[in-house]
Amino acid sequence: MKNNNLIKKERIWYWDTVKFLMILFVVVGHVVGYIASYGREDVMAINLFLYTVHMPMFIFIFGLFYKEKDCLRKILFYLSSAFLLKGLLYISYLAINGKAKFGLFYEGGVPWFMFVLAWFTEIAWLLKKANKTVVLIVSFAISLFTGYFKNIGDFLCISRLLVFFPYFWLGTMTDPNILIEKIKKYKKYLFAPALILLICWCVVCFWKFDDVKVLQHLFSGRNPFRKDILPWGCLYRLLAHILTLIMGAAILVVVPQKKLPIVSYMGRNTVNVYFWHYSFLVLMNKLLDMKTLVRTKEGILLLLVIGVILTFAVSLDIFNFPLKYLNKFIMNFKKRKATD
Repeated sequence: MKNNNLIKKERIWYWDTVKFLMILFVVVGHVVGYIASYGREDVMAINLFLYTVHMPMFIFIFGLFYKEKDCLRKILFYLSSAFLLKGLLYISYLAINGKAKFGLFYEGGVPWFMFVLAWFTEIAWLLKKANKTVVLIVSFAISLFTGYFKNIGDFLCISRLLVFFPYFWLGTMTDPNILIEKIKKYKKYLFAPALILLICWCVVCFWKFDDVKVLQHLFSGRNPFRKDILPWGCLYRLLAHILTLIMGAAILVVVPQKKLPIVSYMGRNTVNVYFWHYSFLVLMNKLLDMKTLVRTKEGILLLLVIGVILTFAVSLDIFNFPLKYLNKFIMNFKKRKATD
């Protein structure tokens, strides 16, 4: 059972720092995706490293602070946010590119995260009396075989729901204060090994990319197993989970627990960054001569720097609109009293 005697300041700054790092991974990863779309597949080594951990970590943190209170309101907020984001992206594509697609029940783009948070909240409420260990084991087993079912894919984000749910559930089973205390207690022993593990995986991603790129389609959570790994797909998924858990744990050890200037403060607004950043990337793709830029290392570096700057810029409080006000309205809306 989670300890409710939270050390608020430490908990907030530490987790906000982690969240900012993860949203930075998200934005840079999407920039890399644009670069790769212009024929520079070699940069996907960056995404192999980033995608190993960023969304599972976000989902774990949401599970870590999940509470049963106001579940219906939270579900409504997540769904409203998801459809708002779908609308924003539709308008962005239409206004900037002159064409756009809209699928009501299928979502392969960035709104998927909001949809699965609604799913996770609902499932957690339904399973509140279930044995948590049993649920974790069963959900983990289901995730291993998800890639065999090609038809689920982006429909209602079911594939990502099944693949990533174990991380959310693991978060609900973890006390954030105890976790922080354990990390603090053993950090002097774990920091160097954790840093070495992260460096080693980064080196493997870049220098042995051809040998490990088969894992790339698994880290997104949405893709069925490729034909060349189909007979052993569940084992490859298991390997992907193991890498995610190890790299995620390493990041939790390496990230400082004290407040970091600017970074920790901006980590409060990661959901807003997630909401707004892709529309700006669509605009960037339209305004910049991407085909020319991606031909040189300097051009690619410039685009990556733009991704970093964009992360900081969209973390400003001005971009709290509309999610902050939507959340406030939904969470504070009072039901009308029944009248005779």
